Amino acid sequence: RFTDSSRTAFRLGLLGAVPLVVLSLWLAAIAGDHPWRQATITLLAQYSAVVLSFLGGSRWGLAVRQKGQARTADMAMAVLPPLVAWASLSVPLPYTFAVLAAAHAAQGAWDAFAVHAGAAPHWYGRLRGILTAIAVAALVLAFLATG
Repeated sequence: RFTDSSRTAFRLGLLGAVPLVVLSLWLAAIAGDHPWRQATITLLAQYSAVVLSFLGGSRWGLAVRQKGQARTADMAMAVLPPLVAWASLSVPLPYTFAVLAAAHAAQGAWDAFAVHAGAAPHWYGRLRGILTAIAVAALVLAFLATG
């Protein structure tokens, strides 16, 4: 059952995925010598890294609501997505996009486990599943377009 806030989260989440989709499709469509190619690569990698960092922060927020060892472990793990996102920006192409795709997939799986463990609401799992699929597909396309 969806509430007004979960519907809003879905709308905002899908809106946040638009730059990933648009930039990856544009990157796949333009020529290798297009004057905006490097800017497109940079924007896509940076935006993906920012989103991954945001997801780590979201998990931190879920973790602080927990109790005991699960809280401590999740808080410690929540710092990894921003670190991976930051490090991915130093990886050579096309592997930047491979690292980001793998990290987004891992984050999505971790979020699904949180729902199953009762640490996040059911709707959050659906949202994260959809957004993870979109992000990973966009980043795999970017990997192929830059490989």
